[in-house]
This record gives sequence, C-alpha cells and structure tokens, in this order.
Amino acid sequence: MWFMIWMSFAVLLKKNCYKNENDLIVHPAHITVADGRCRLAATVEIETPGVVFSAMGSSKQELWIDWPADYFVPETPDGGPFLLICLTVAMCLNERLVSNTSVSQCLLINVLEAIEIYKNDFPDLCEVISVETKTHQNERSNENRVGSFYSGGVDSLYNIAEHFRLNEKYGVTNVSDLWLIQGMDIKLNDDALWSKTKFLLESQVAEYKQLRYVDVRTNARSIHDSFVGWEELGFSVILGGIAKCFSPIVNTALIGSYGKYKDILPHSSSPLVDPMWSCDQQNVRHFSCRANRLEKIQTIANFAPQLLKNLRVCYLNPEGSYNCGQCEKCLRTQMQLMLCGCLDKCDTFDKDLTPDSLNKLKLPWARKNQYTWDFWSDIRAACQDAGYAAFERQIRKQLRRNKFIKIRKRAKMYFRKMQ
Repeated sequence: MWFMIWMSFAVLLKKNCYKNENDLIVHPAHITVADGRCRLAATVEIETPGVVFSAMGSSKQELWIDWPADYFVPETPDGGPFLLICLTVAMCLNERLVSNTSVSQCLLINVLEAIEIYKNDFPDLCEVISVETKTHQNERSNENRVGSFYSGGVDSLYNIAEHFRLNEKYGVTNVSDLWLIQGMDIKLNDDALWSKTKFLLESQVAEYKQLRYVDVRTNARSIHDSFVGWEELGFSVILGGIAKCFSPIVNTALIGSYGKYKDILPHSSSPLVDPMWSCDQQNVRHFSCRANRLEKIQTIANFAPQLLKNLRVCYLNPEGSYNCGQCEKCLRTQMQLMLCGCLDKCDTFDKDLTPDSLNKLKLPWARKNQYTWDFWSDIRAACQDAGYAAFERQIRKQLRRNKFIKIRKRAKMYFRKMQ
C-alpha cells in the first residue's frame, strides 16, 4: 500500500516538475490603415527560455492580417483573431495563453472547449492550457451575410454552388463574401503566383454580382511553421482568426470540409472543432460533410458550372504552375472531374488524362492522411460502376503498390522510435 502511495506521489511530482509556468503573450492589438489596406496586428511573445519564432530568430514576432480598407475597417481592435491563431501554438509549447486585448465572451467559452478537443485528438502534440483575457459582448449585425474561404478548389466552389441550390430549394441566404488568402498555401513572397491566382479567381466570379471578392494577407503561417506546421495544427485556427476580423459585418462564416462524416479523422479542421470559432456576432460552420468530392463536383457542375473554368487545387505549384497536373491532388481532382463528366469545363489542367497518367501516383503513408486513401477508394469504386475498366485496374494496382510502401515506412518509423 505504501509503495502505491509513493509511486502516485512520484508521478505527480514528475508532472509538476515538467509543468511549464511560462506564458504565450499576445500584446495589445492595433489597427492601421495605409496604402488602401487595413491591418490588424499584435506582437506575440514566447516566455519559455530558448524558444524562438524561426522567421525572426526571436521570442517576439508581430502577427498581422490585412485586407482592402474599402471592404471594412473595425472601430476597435478585437483580440479574438490573435487568440485563435495562437491557440494551438500555446498548446504545443504548453504555455498559458494571455491576450491583452479583450475577446468575445462566447468565443472564449468555445476556445476552452476546443482546447479539450485538440488535446483529445492530438495527445502527443497538445497540452491542456489555461487562458487569461478579458471579455466583451457585441450585438450581432442585422445584415445577413455569409462569408466563405475561397481558394478556387472543389470545397470552396461547392460552398458557393450548394448555397445556390439551397437558396433555390429553401430560400437559404447565398454566399455573399469570398476570402482568398495569401500567406497559407500561396506564400507571401510568391507574388507571381498570387497575382495570377487572384486574377483568375476574381474573374471567374465576376458574373455573380452578389459575390464580393476580398484578398486577405497574413503572416500567421510563419507563427505555426516555427513549431508544428500550419497544415498540422494551424489550418483551422488561422481561418477562424481571419473570419473573426469580419464578424461585425459577416455573421456566418464557412470553412470547407474535406470529407463525409464516415471518413472524418482527427484533423486541425473538423466538424467538431470549426464551430468552436463562433462568437456572439458570427456563426462558423464546417461545411459540409454531407457530400463527398464527387457529389460536390456534381453540385458545382449543376448549379455554378462557370466556377470550374479556373479550378485551382495544386499545393505544390512547381515553377509557379497554377495546377501541376501530376501531383496526387491534381490527379485525384482530374479523375473526379472525368467521372462527373465535366473535365472539359476546366481550363487549368494541361495534360490529357489516361490510365498511364497514374503510373507514378504517390499516396501519403502517415495515418493522419488516411482520408486521401478514402478519396481514391471512392474513385476506384466509381470507375468500376462507370465502366472505366482500364482506370479501375490502374488505381487498384497503385493502391496495392502504395500500401506496401506505407507498411514499410510505418515499420521504419516504429523501429526508429524503439531504438
């Protein structure tokens, strides 16, 4: 009995020894307007000795978000955007998150819930932390506006097309505001790709007069890439933070889903976590896990086919290409477009798609990317149903080849950890 008591005390002592008593501090936020753009910024500071932001080589870095001033200029700074963007960074560092600018009362309560979700989904990356800030309450705008993050990809185009369908059937409010971001998959220093993308995506929605296109820039990616990475744990909190900038004027924000409910895995952006970025002025929705990619493309083709013309899906962008046409995501999207009978509606893939195009298909081996395998399983089944026998055989072959690679790489990682 005394042995068990001593062991319990030793475990508790060990936990307390490693508890981080330092803070991740978000200093007071401020608003500036210059050169036709509005910027919301705050200095972020890490207290843990020896830990620095890699972009600056310092424990301090300014975090900023800017957009055209003629779109919206806030009356007072809001700490909500910075609280969200820094949330998972603080959890990875196991630092208390301190915001010196007040945040929405509703948002704070939701953030406390999100902390538990992230800890449950990413126990090896995130720690439960406390939050220190003041709160406020704001009245919700009477305007009924729906904002959606707009990358030119299938998920963001579906958000627009599906609301067209829902409006036609139920009278649901259409998407009104589109937010395209530089600083995430398009890096801040890639001005050539940014200009090309912005021009093509703006032109493709020009005929829809009810849609307002807004280009947003932020350095939030560098804050996350200093530690775990923006795709790993930064994707949702960055989008949620940007949406909060516009909560006084846009009372619904959509973050595109990546799969159906049956395929959802722990992810930085999920139907469980994204709604936690709602506040008293704005509802945030993970939209929508009701449809898979094939169903989404079919909805776009039926209700907003013009949006497919400049479809953009590539994250690799070798040599500044809009869509490389050869990476896994480009090949997957071309297959889905072909199966929906609308590959010819898209002008942004240069090469003809044949079964041989899939010869070098590379699928991710990490468990966190299992949803990519689900996409290809759905595509293989659709090829079988549609009579595309040559494509079905090739996909089956590539799934089998990549499965061996996945097993080998996971085994190597396991034995490396055991050493």
